[in-house]
Amino acid sequence: MNKSKRNASTTNQEDGSLVKIISSANSGNWVSPATNSVFFIDESAAFPEISFEISDEYQPPYRWTWTIAWEAKPSGLSEKPRGKTVKKFTLSDSFTSTNRAWTADLSGLVVGGELTVTVTSKTEKLSKKVVIKGKNPTKTAVNKYLSEMTDVKGFEAYLEQESQYKHFLSDGEPLVTFDKGFGITQVTNPSPSYQQIWSWKENINAGINLFKQKQKEARAFLGSRNRSFTEDQLERETLSRWNGGSYHVWNSETQSWQRKKDILCDSQTGNIGWPMNDDKNIGKSESDLRKRDVENYPKGTSGQTEENVWIYTGVCYADHIKNR
Repeated sequence: MNKSKRNASTTNQEDGSLVKIISSANSGNWVSPATNSVFFIDESAAFPEISFEISDEYQPPYRWTWTIAWEAKPSGLSEKPRGKTVKKFTLSDSFTSTNRAWTADLSGLVVGGELTVTVTSKTEKLSKKVVIKGKNPTKTAVNKYLSEMTDVKGFEAYLEQESQYKHFLSDGEPLVTFDKGFGITQVTNPSPSYQQIWSWKENINAGINLFKQKQKEARAFLGSRNRSFTEDQLERETLSRWNGGSYHVWNSETQSWQRKKDILCDSQTGNIGWPMNDDKNIGKSESDLRKRDVENYPKGTSGQTEENVWIYTGVCYADHIKNR
């Protein structure tokens, strides 16, 4: 007997019974949903109502299994074709029921991607696949959500800078950048969960937690040794640390905090600058350095060579936001 045919079906261990395995997705007699249907997480970050129901020809009990999977591919805000997968996500669960229908709730999670639901009855195994995408909230809705939180003054500036208040792209998938920044807040570290990527509300919650952490670090740094600082200095220090690194250094002569002087920013970008204590940059203007390095920006860190000495810096990130 041909080996592939011998393994094409599986029987259980109960005498007189046979389980016919149908392995392909979207197989069997389903009442709903339609094959390859697309559903949307709505503007309020609510998971769609999806009713999975099989024909009454199949006898209970039923073993329901669901698996949802998504591959994160970067594109940035430009809506260009997405690149290669930078991270994969998957979740699954199962339960037994005597009901032929199940309204998908994914254990209360709000996530998207390809959702495959499998039902195993006494006689057959049926599969159905659908797609979950997402819709963007309005800027007004996001700001209203923020207004219900405490100690988040100024966080709107981060959303404008990071994503222009956009959580999903036109393909219905979350915003992803090459450095694994996700969603409306572009959180990267700590790496967000599956739900924090797909639910804009959970994404903002993660961003707020990080914002408060960076603000706490900034306050401790500026207030060390009983040194005084202004609200503007606190805001700039927090902005800088959100993107990476401190903004200020202590001037012992004036007994005050000042911006790092050894960083010159490319004012046409969000967080790119040059360390002006490097021999390759000394004596050059912003125009000179930009002309030399701008073609290397799209290469990311691989474009930072011995001849092209530029960096991503929180100092320039803070300046860009405060000066716009």
